[in-house]
Parts: sequence; structure tokens; C-alpha cells
Amino acid sequence: MAIEVNWSDEAKETFEKNINYLQNEWSEKDVIKFIQQTEIIVEWLKKFPLSFPPGLKNKKYRRARLNKYIALFYRFYKTKDQVILITFWNIKQNPGKLKY
Repeated sequence: MAIEVNWSDEAKETFEKNINYLQNEWSEKDVIKFIQQTEIIVEWLKKFPLSFPPGLKNKKYRRARLNKYIALFYRFYKTKDQVILITFWNIKQNPGKLKY
């Protein structure tokens, strides 16, 4: 059975914030690369949802590094065959604010 991947509202919001940041501070090439990396990780999660390590604060969540600055936090529900994307976290942010 295929794993379903859904985006939380927070994931949608933080994804857009990261794109906006890249557009303002980096190049269009970096924006495209970030989007492609996200698509690759989402496809990987559909096949191997447990392949990334647990979060540091809460082991129910897992983190997939998209690049050296951004990690995607998600949760896998085995009984539902579902992955929920939680947030895209820029590691330059205050780690005390991270809930996952």
C-alpha cells in the first residue's frame, strides 16, 4: 500500500517562508533546487517513511535534512499509512523555539 503524504498548515506556511527568503537573499537557482529537494524527500517518504532519524525533542517526529540549512520535520502514522509534513525548520533559528 502506498503511503499518503499530507501537508500541515504550518508546513505550507514555513515552506513558503523559506521560498520567499531564498528569492530575496539567494538566487532563482537556489529556489528551484530547494523545491526539487523537497519533492525528492516527499517521494522518498512515500516509500521509506522511517528512514530519517527521530527529532531531538520528541521522538514521535522525524527530521529529514533538505540541505545544510533546512530540515523537514514530519510524523509517520503507521496504522493509517500516512505521513504528515509538520514544518520546514531553518537551523539558523533559535533552537529553543523548535517543538519537534
